[in-house]
Amino acid sequence: MLGTLHIISFSVPWPPDYGGAMDVFYKIKALHRIGVNIILHCFLYNRTRSDELLKFCSEVHYYPRNPAFINQVSLVPYIVKSRESKGLISRLAADNHPILFEGLHTTLYLGHPSIKHKPQWVRAHNIEHDYYHSLAKAEGLIHKKLFFRMEAWKLEKYSPSLEKATGVMAISPGDEAIMKNVNPNTFLVPAFHGYNEISSIAGKGDYLLYHGDLSIPENNRSAEFMLEVCRNLPYPLVIAGKNPLPRLRNLISQQQNTRLVENPEFSVMEELIRNAGTILLPANQTTGLRLKLLVSLFTGRHCIASPQMVEKTGLEKLCQIAGNKNEWQKTIQRCMTTPFTEHHAEQRKSPIKGFLDHQNARLIEKLIFNK
Repeated sequence: MLGTLHIISFSVPWPPDYGGAMDVFYKIKALHRIGVNIILHCFLYNRTRSDELLKFCSEVHYYPRNPAFINQVSLVPYIVKSRESKGLISRLAADNHPILFEGLHTTLYLGHPSIKHKPQWVRAHNIEHDYYHSLAKAEGLIHKKLFFRMEAWKLEKYSPSLEKATGVMAISPGDEAIMKNVNPNTFLVPAFHGYNEISSIAGKGDYLLYHGDLSIPENNRSAEFMLEVCRNLPYPLVIAGKNPLPRLRNLISQQQNTRLVENPEFSVMEELIRNAGTILLPANQTTGLRLKLLVSLFTGRHCIASPQMVEKTGLEKLCQIAGNKNEWQKTIQRCMTTPFTEHHAEQRKSPIKGFLDHQNARLIEKLIFNK
């Protein structure tokens, strides 16, 4: 056994059906495989307890998230203040094991006097205030837009608290550069995703795929843009993801040659990615590293991305880049008429070496346990 590590997750990371949950779950799995004993702490609010986590953790503890209005008006960001728990800090203080805080969300007790004797690392999933600014920009409902703007302001004021951490694990090179200004002991640890080799299938698929968490307004905007791009193209478009908003569902129903796959099981989503001719990866803002980009490159065929999707990720050369509608249409035509070959898959292997789960688990082992 290499050592014991407390991991505090902002939510229950099972199932790994969106980016944040994927990074946490597959990190746990990879650390378990190399011999790290994990004590996992999860906040409950929109997910349920899972016995699956006990396959990789010696202990799993759950804490309710508190949505009380007083937490929304606090100067501490709501995503942080609502994860206050006496039970959590009591357990963290009871031993000498290091702590990994998953996301700024879980850092309320970072630097707390009762755990000052322990190494305390933070996994930064985003530049959170930038992410919340993007949510505000994409949101149509005024009360939600105001909430996101206020939360973005609070997060920007709160983010210097990361200087109290032993170190920070940034998810992308761009985020690493920003985080170093707050905590010089910041290191790049790419996202965990569950894949350790390229498994893309040679050949041509007959449909386009856009996939993502469709409950997020920003992703809905991207999906709507893809509907416009593909409206008069001769290729079927599949849009797949969690909890699509009513407006998007309605737009899809009105467009011919387009299909919505709502809340697909993991295996269904994996097959959709694997069999698509081209995967569409639009984005409106550069923020963190999107897991769907990595999953698409490890398992899919041709990938077309907005500049914002790949900027400062180190994966720019593995995607076709498109900006405006005309560029997207031309690039789609080119990709859909070009078979994906073993040579295409081979070209991905070298650039993607830095994104292998087992390799990055060893990096975390080195950072936290000095081994």
